[in-house]
Amino acid sequence: MYEVKNNTITEEVIIAWDQKFVPEVDYFYFEDLPYFVPVNERETVEFSLDIKTSYLPWNISAKARYIGIVTKDEFFKWKKEVQKEVLKGQIRLNRGYIFELDHLLNEIGDVSIEVKNALDTFSINIDGKKMITFQNFSWKALPFQVRTSILLYVANMFVDMHSFSVTTDLNDLKINYPTFASLLNTFGNMNGPNCLGVVLAALQTDEGKINTLLSKWVLPTEFYKELENKDYVKINTSTIQSNDVLIWEKDQNTLHSCFVLSNKLVFNKQGQTVFNPYQCVPLDDILSNWKWVQLSGGQLSIFRKK
Repeated sequence: MYEVKNNTITEEVIIAWDQKFVPEVDYFYFEDLPYFVPVNERETVEFSLDIKTSYLPWNISAKARYIGIVTKDEFFKWKKEVQKEVLKGQIRLNRGYIFELDHLLNEIGDVSIEVKNALDTFSINIDGKKMITFQNFSWKALPFQVRTSILLYVANMFVDMHSFSVTTDLNDLKINYPTFASLLNTFGNMNGPNCLGVVLAALQTDEGKINTLLSKWVLPTEFYKELENKDYVKINTSTIQSNDVLIWEKDQNTLHSCFVLSNKLVFNKQGQTVFNPYQCVPLDDILSNWKWVQLSGGQLSIFRKK
């Protein structure tokens, strides 16, 4: 069992993360048409949720116009200098998870000289700094415990709020919300479940429906329809109470939602990746975290069961 900011991660979840973190094939981005590999225009390539979580395409430079999907065998057929130039390009274009070697070694703690040498071999020198972007073969070359340390480091970067950890309060929640209380302050094993799905799951009593909602990316149309089915309506109030649904909206877009557990706690998922836990967090923290929406012209809406 592992823990990140008061959220637990089981060994089974770590194993699932390890299998998803670095795809078996590489999605390489290019500014210009390469001569050594077939590519597609960037906007024509569709990604699974797992691939999106591996490469974080929303962070990749707009200069990247083409994508080549390359197997390990194809990659090793390239000349060494081509391999290094391609990897250097991925780092410059900000594709996926990029680590500075010295910083990574500092974060994951003591490792053997063999691991240090392996990481050094996989690094690319850019502007005097050794940088690493993992491929499946280089990732799997590391011992499982080292990979686990890196995954915990990544999870720590994704979680920006500590979960509430007072045992007595959590025990009360387990009594009041038995259908989903076991999820509180835990990480899941799949990419996709988002804040809207978490809220809808909190409104259900059927275990099958809960599992369905927590296995996909729920879109706003389904979200609002289910709120209506559950007799939730928008109310004009500044008072927040248990079982309310909070929704942050701006420019006709639904940005975030969470479920109110009590007058001081909410059930919240801050994103749709495996690194975003099912959190029990203080109401004040979530209000502060999303205050920017109202300050930039959006609104916080409160939905309550009729």
